[in-house]
Amino acid sequence: MKKNPFQLFLLRWAAIFVFVTVLFVTLLLRFRPEPLILIGGFVYIACAGAICAGFMFSVRREMESVLAQLSEMIQSLIYSRDKEIFSVTEDTLLSKLQSQVIQLTGILSIQKERYLKENREIKSLISDLSHQLKTPLANLSMYSSLLDDAGLPPDKRLEFSRRSKSQIDKLAWLMDSLIQLSRLESGIISIKTEAKDLGNTVLAAIKQAFPAAESKNVTIEWKGGQRITLYHDAKWTAEAIYNVIDNAVKYTEPGGNIIITLTAYDLFARIDIEDNGQGIPPEELNAIFRRFYRGSNVRDAEGVGLGLYLTRKIITDQGGYIKTASEPGHGSVFSLFLPLGQK
Repeated sequence: MKKNPFQLFLLRWAAIFVFVTVLFVTLLLRFRPEPLILIGGFVYIACAGAICAGFMFSVRREMESVLAQLSEMIQSLIYSRDKEIFSVTEDTLLSKLQSQVIQLTGILSIQKERYLKENREIKSLISDLSHQLKTPLANLSMYSSLLDDAGLPPDKRLEFSRRSKSQIDKLAWLMDSLIQLSRLESGIISIKTEAKDLGNTVLAAIKQAFPAAESKNVTIEWKGGQRITLYHDAKWTAEAIYNVIDNAVKYTEPGGNIIITLTAYDLFARIDIEDNGQGIPPEELNAIFRRFYRGSNVRDAEGVGLGLYLTRKIITDQGGYIKTASEPGHGSVFSLFLPLGQK
């Protein structure tokens, strides 16, 4: 059986004592000293043996006491009881060990909470996905059944075909958004920053949103301002800006106007996207960035409530933040801030 370190310590000292004793007795027997000296030698050996045995016994008891305290400390940590066995005011090895174990327990607790949070988010994502897919799938099933009717008038057949295509487009868009979202959250697609002109990134987003704005007769006015070069992920940042512009186009009436400006401050670059659309009720301003959230006044509009959620995640992952100001009936202003001078 393998000995533990404490047993090895005692055995080592016992071996040393036996070796010294045997050597001493051998010397006494070899040189044959006077009887009185011989008796004194054996008395000395006996006293030394008793002292050594007492020392080892006391060490053993002390070690057992320390191990019992350590066991009690670990047991209290297992059951989440904040109990300090060793004094934290004393600069001893045991108090340091206790402090390190408590810190390790805190780290493990934080990791556990993070895993539980991720698990809840995955369950929430699955639930949201099921909910979001239910309506278009049910509509497709209904339109498919209606289109199977041979006696359906041509105008109705055309209308139901158009609605079916709309639901298919919605499903495709939803799945694409969910794939982007899952990749971004899982780190499969990571933010990779490099020094680029922020104005060009904004223009890329405008170019992407321009066809929808033109078809709706909504004007996008670009007021670029000064040239700003900063470290950012041009692809994902353009996606974030596009999501805000796309929302502005959706919720602005035909003939409306969207103004986009770019401004540099000491620490941040600011992108303002201002529209004169429906606006957002004050009580909903803190909720619009939640996943799958749809405002009470835009339930009938196209979309599933992922764009602003993605936008905030992309911006915050680059050290930035978003501010929103809105007044129902008078439009909204979304301000995206990205840090200057950061790699």
